Amino acid sequence: MSAVTPYVMVDDATRFRAFLEQVFHAEVPVRVPLHTDPARTIHAEARIGDGSLFFADSGPDGGRCLRSPAEPVHVQLWTVVPEPEAAHRRALAAGAHSAAPVTVQDDGSRMGGFVDPFGTLWWVCAPA
Repeated sequence: MSAVTPYVMVDDATRFRAFLEQVFHAEVPVRVPLHTDPARTIHAEARIGDGSLFFADSGPDGGRCLRSPAEPVHVQLWTVVPEPEAAHRRALAAGAHSAAPVTVQDDGSRMGGFVDPFGTLWWVCAPA
């Protein structure tokens, strides 16, 4: 069996975790603190529905973590959620800005997007 799991490096993993929990009702069963600075995260796993997303603090003291690039990394994450309108509203309340309002697509699905406070573009969708 094969799988791919996105890994997002952010400047504040604690805030990113709170964002994921608020917007997607994510569960974070795994968080490994940086041994030299336990407030920072060297690795974490968030579960959103049946999927997983790994994340960590970026920065030079993060061991395998790298410093955030000077230019934004263009990452898009596609999420299937039961109520994309509600996820979109929660994201905006949590500091994201809208990239596209949730609308009905030609195939009957509902989709919209937002950019989180960490620079990641999220698409939220409910199938038709």
